[in-house]
Amino acid sequence: MLFYKSLIICALLVVTLHGQEGDALSKEAETPLINLSQGVNFEISPHTGAMGGSAIMGLRLSMNYSTLNMEASVEQVFGNTANLYPFFFNLTMNLSTLGRLFPYGTVGIGLLVTVPTDAVGSETVSNMGVNFGGGMRLYFTPTVGIRLEGKQYVTNVTNALDSRDELVIFQEFSL
Repeated sequence: MLFYKSLIICALLVVTLHGQEGDALSKEAETPLINLSQGVNFEISPHTGAMGGSAIMGLRLSMNYSTLNMEASVEQVFGNTANLYPFFFNLTMNLSTLGRLFPYGTVGIGLLVTVPTDAVGSETVSNMGVNFGGGMRLYFTPTVGIRLEGKQYVTNVTNALDSRDELVIFQEFSL
C-alpha cells in the first residue's frame, strides 16, 4: 500500500524543471521549442518509480551540454526489511538536441547503501555499482516536462557467511 501511495503522491509532483539561456520559445513554427545547443542548461528532476516491486523516490540534478549531460542522482528504495539508497553520477548522451522530445542513453557509477529498517543485529552495507539504460524527456513548455527512464543496475555483494561474492542485477523504471 505504501508503494501505491508514494507512487500517486510522487506522480502528482513529477516535473522536470529546465532552465535555458536565451529565449527558447519562438513565435515562428520552424524554430524548435528547445535547442540544447544554445548554451548550458540546468535541470532539477524529482522522480518516482519502481525497482523490483519496491517504490522509489528521488531527485536528479543535471547539467546539459548539448548532446552530453552530467547528472547526479539521489534515491530511496523502500523495502520490507531494508531501504536502499543509490547515489550515482551519470553521463547521459542526448540523441536529439532540438524540439520537444529528447531520447537519451545513460551510463553511471555510484554507491548503493543498504540500511536495515527492523532487522536486529543487521548492519548498513555499502557497495559500488554501475548502471546503464535510457529514456526520453518530453517538454510541454520550455521549462516544464516529463521524463520516462529505465535503468539496469549491477553491483557485487560479498556474502560474509559463505565467503563468496554474488553479482546482483536489478532494474529501475521511473517517471
